[in-house]
Amino acid sequence: MPHQEHLPQAGRRIAHRGGLPGAAARAAALSFLRRLAAALALLLCAHGALAQDFPALRIEAVRAAGWNDTRPPEDGWEPVAALPDNWADRWSGFDGVAWYRLRWEQPAEPRETGLLLHYLNMAGAVYLNGTPISRDASLVEPLTRAWNTPRYWLLAPPLLRTGTNTLLVRVSGLAVYQAGLGPVVVGPPAVLQATYERERVVRRDLQVLGLAVSAAVSAFFAALWLLRRRETAYGWFALMSMLWLLFGYNQIATSPWPFATTSAWQALNTSLLLVFSTAYAVFALRFCERRMPLLEGASLLAAAIGVLDLWLAAPAALPLHRAVWTLVGGLTIIVVNSAAIVHAWRHRGSPMRSLAPFMAVSGLTGAHDLLVFTQVIDSNTYYTTMSSYALLLGMALTQAGRFVQSLRRIENFNTELIQEVNAAKDELAATLSQRHALELAHARIGERVNLASDLHDGLGGMLVGSIATLERAPEHLSAPQLLAMLKRLRDDLRLIIDTNGRDDGAHALADLVAPLRHRLTQLLEANGIECRWRVEGLQALTLAPSQNLDLLRFLQEALTNVLRHSGARRVDVSLVEENGQLRLEVRDDGRGFEPEAPPRPEGTGLRSLRTRARRLGGAFEIASAPGATRVGLRMPVGAV
Repeated sequence: MPHQEHLPQAGRRIAHRGGLPGAAARAAALSFLRRLAAALALLLCAHGALAQDFPALRIEAVRAAGWNDTRPPEDGWEPVAALPDNWADRWSGFDGVAWYRLRWEQPAEPRETGLLLHYLNMAGAVYLNGTPISRDASLVEPLTRAWNTPRYWLLAPPLLRTGTNTLLVRVSGLAVYQAGLGPVVVGPPAVLQATYERERVVRRDLQVLGLAVSAAVSAFFAALWLLRRRETAYGWFALMSMLWLLFGYNQIATSPWPFATTSAWQALNTSLLLVFSTAYAVFALRFCERRMPLLEGASLLAAAIGVLDLWLAAPAALPLHRAVWTLVGGLTIIVVNSAAIVHAWRHRGSPMRSLAPFMAVSGLTGAHDLLVFTQVIDSNTYYTTMSSYALLLGMALTQAGRFVQSLRRIENFNTELIQEVNAAKDELAATLSQRHALELAHARIGERVNLASDLHDGLGGMLVGSIATLERAPEHLSAPQLLAMLKRLRDDLRLIIDTNGRDDGAHALADLVAPLRHRLTQLLEANGIECRWRVEGLQALTLAPSQNLDLLRFLQEALTNVLRHSGARRVDVSLVEENGQLRLEVRDDGRGFEPEAPPRPEGTGLRSLRTRARRLGGAFEIASAPGATRVGLRMPVGAV
């Protein structure tokens, strides 16, 4: 229903400020923010007009015989000392219709007068000098919920009488819900208009704004919780904001729909308060980063019991049950606020510290509204819904603070990351420098090892053979033979220098084997060892120079070992390429190795043979027994 009732236009005797077309309608079309500003301005100006005269009101009340009475009784009127009036104090347990009669004296020349009715509880109709000027939509159950609706009229002189004027207010209500009539004031229009604007802001506009903000905040924190499920405090805050939105709707609802009775609406409202208080307690625990399963479970169980009790209670007992559970919910909210403030005071690092001042405001308004509910304070104005602004503002500021802290952490992290990256770069550069130095050292060592191996397998073998020849028959060596021996040593040394010093490209393996075969055959036969060769398929085989050298050195070292260690009289050499495989075998009939003899450390010769076989990518083979020793190499030609 509209907040400000329209007067009948009988003969256009009454000018109404809020609902007619034309110039008056433009005032009703003002935006929400302009209404707030106008209300504040009028409130400031009102103090200057308080000195004007307000007519004194004589107030009486009487009970009607039934819900459908349209006229007040002739007798039975009782004086009312002052408004607001709660008829439960006068007629305990009375549910129905009561009439209030207010009289005042108007001067000889009536002028425009303001009439302000702060509220009536629960629904009603208003008559001035017998003329109806206001009527709520439903005066019987389900009653129009007009308990929080201020009303203002501008009374035109034709409607007023010189002398006594009578205002009749018909009120339909239930005693347990503080049925009665709120303050009524007749006086200067400017003052009452300002008061009405203030009442409208407090009772309606701020309530609507609070509910709208609650809806937006609930949606925001619900989305935040869905994106970050581990932040359970956000989910509980979204739930309690939604519950508060539904509970606070009671401040602006004008109909008990979808319920058929006022009591059912009150049961729903109290149920929402109970569930909200429990969600509020769990939120406070989660926001403090605490978990108390037993306390949380007990709170949820108590809320469930309360809801069931409210909906299962008999209609006659519902008011008492509602009062008890409303006190439970209200006291729970006050206790939660108090505990949160104490926790924030004791724990300086708690996130609740930034929210505690706003919870203090919520606690104070909750205590005030609880006193209003219990009628300790004679009022029907509730501030808890408006105080939700404070809690929402606190959450917004808290989230803004967390966001700023996160940005600072990110900025600090970026600075630290840059420093760590620079340190890692310096460390990596130093490591790479050390690795390069180690690689150079390893390369030099490798070159030395290769050179030593080449000297051992090539020049060393030739020297061993030459020394053996000299030891056998030094007196039979002529100068030309000695010269030839030295030339062979020179040729082998030149081969080592040329191979390690430069790379002249690939050579056919047969061209390199021929001179080595000639020299080694002469050397072996000079020492009494018969040497037989089988060389096949090497004419078309071309290897890299380093590979040629490794292969020739392998052959040279194998024959040098025969000469030095075997005591053989015959050696067979096979060097054959077939089916993409190169097979090299050296067989002798020397003493071999004793199978029962304990293993002895390998000499330089065998180690060199294994190393060269590995470099060539081939398989090294060795088998030894008395009278038969075989050393072999199998390597794929394509992989070399």
